[in-house]
Amino acid sequence: MAEIRLEKLTKHFDEVRAVDGLDLVAEHGSFIALLGPSGCGKTTTMNMIAGLERPTAGEIYFDDFPVSGLGPEKRSVGFVFQNYAIFTHMTVYENLAFGLRMRKPRPPKDEIDREVRAVARTVGLSEQLERRVTRLSVNDLQKAALGRSMIVRPAIFLLDEPFSNLDASFRAYMRAELKRIQHEIGQTMVYVTHDQVEAMGMADRIAVMDRGQLQQYGTPDELYNRPENRFVANFIGSVLNNFLPVVPEASGAGVVVRVTGTGSKPIDVSDRKVPLAERAGAGLPLTLMVRPEKVRLVGPDADEALVRGSITAIEPLGATDVIHLRLDGADIRSVARPDAPLRVGDNVGIAFEAADVHLFDDETEHAIR
Repeated sequence: MAEIRLEKLTKHFDEVRAVDGLDLVAEHGSFIALLGPSGCGKTTTMNMIAGLERPTAGEIYFDDFPVSGLGPEKRSVGFVFQNYAIFTHMTVYENLAFGLRMRKPRPPKDEIDREVRAVARTVGLSEQLERRVTRLSVNDLQKAALGRSMIVRPAIFLLDEPFSNLDASFRAYMRAELKRIQHEIGQTMVYVTHDQVEAMGMADRIAVMDRGQLQQYGTPDELYNRPENRFVANFIGSVLNNFLPVVPEASGAGVVVRVTGTGSKPIDVSDRKVPLAERAGAGLPLTLMVRPEKVRLVGPDADEALVRGSITAIEPLGATDVIHLRLDGADIRSVARPDAPLRVGDNVGIAFEAADVHLFDDETEHAIR
């Protein structure tokens, strides 16, 4: 395994800055995810780590050794692609053995056989070794691709959306399997995905990217509970998050905010008094974000109700329902149990804790701590 360090890594394609001054460290044996929408620069970053693209500027280090001038064959990198990249005219056994057979000097036949069977057990292909890969399911094809890269024991594993072609249930299974395998073999892994569920479920740390720039790099818990800016807050979450316009007000020795245009009760955010003091004096607007799972629906006249709204739609998701509500001039979502006695058209009170509120500067979109 190896540590990866990116310093001011930059890649231009003509006038397009695909990656712009990226600083990032993946520690020995860690599992990190590069997460972001299409075109954010995550795959270009991975291609530069692999040696498939040359940086325009900046440097890539493996264990303090600069590798930007090295070809991919000299980097000890294993690459698993979305499209499998395996030999269709070979059996599973031959695909797994290929990397070892190409080594010089070639390992003894019995050693290759031991390694192939060990890797096949790890990825769950022991019963498929003699099959041609053309007879494998899509799920097993990706297992074969993973095993073929794993068997040569690269210092670093790079995975470019490898599960995007799998069915939903098997994708969830493979996420757990890949995390288990990574812990078992202890290799540094970099995983590219646009799916925040994959990133949150597998990675030790996640680099959220947008338009070639790093927006935040942290643990899943940090991204969820302490987003650095509005982009990260919006991107992380399984249900579309709630953003509401608010105005801060001085209140005694503290600060409160009220949801604009709804006659809302004050929400005490005095823990953020210092950065809010000037805005409260001037009445400068902010944006409040609260996650749907933190929103409670109560009686419209309940003491804890901060605002009132009406239910416009109920979206069943199996274990939970997403409740869509309309306020005066704004929409909001809540997550409820399927057995909750709620119907479209109901008037309800909407409550949430001040500790679950995130505030963002409307001009910079940065979080106000």
